[in-house]
Amino acid sequence: MSYNCPKCGSEFEKATKFCQTCGCNLELEYIENPVCPKCKTSYPTNTKFCVNDGSKLVRQQDLIPKCVICNTSYSDDIKFCPRDGGEVKIIPTRFNQPTYGQPQSFQHFGTHQKYPKASLGNRFLAALLDGLISTGLAIPAIIFFMMGMKKAESYYDKDGAVGLFVIAFVFYLIPLVYNFIKDGLGQGQSWGKKALDIMVVNLDNNTPCDKGKSFFRNFISGIV
Repeated sequence: MSYNCPKCGSEFEKATKFCQTCGCNLELEYIENPVCPKCKTSYPTNTKFCVNDGSKLVRQQDLIPKCVICNTSYSDDIKFCPRDGGEVKIIPTRFNQPTYGQPQSFQHFGTHQKYPKASLGNRFLAALLDGLISTGLAIPAIIFFMMGMKKAESYYDKDGAVGLFVIAFVFYLIPLVYNFIKDGLGQGQSWGKKALDIMVVNLDNNTPCDKGKSFFRNFISGIV
């Protein structure tokens, strides 16, 4: 079975990446039976825009809600994944498109794909949110530390202060660990970055930042 290039009309076979006549990127341009992401109207192959609202048409697979963590597909009425608790939603196709005729995977990160850099404003807001989160996580440590200081000032109750200082130190480890590994959570997203829909990508292979690399980059940032 052959297919036709959406630009020049030349025939191509299944799994062809580029048109041999005009060089059209068939992975991106050729969509079989596309659908409008807003009104859900289906259109014939090679139609690019919806006549009802002007939206650019997408593959039908693009509108299937999936878990943001494990990428499992679910029906529209499922909001959270029963496997890992991840949010179930329609994930925008921000990464590389599959070769036509091959399975679609939203969470596939191409080693040769270049991703847009997040704006300075979004990065600042994400850092601000992470700072607020770290402060909130440190509140128990601050409370126990203040209680320990109060007992340490008392001549008759200094021994009790040691236990409170130990508890304060244990609670202090929570925000400390978060700050080190935050960029390796989920798909390379700290809680602040996830709220702004941005992520940290390993430039060597374009995969999400893991906890080890997150520890290293945040440790170096802390020293600098």
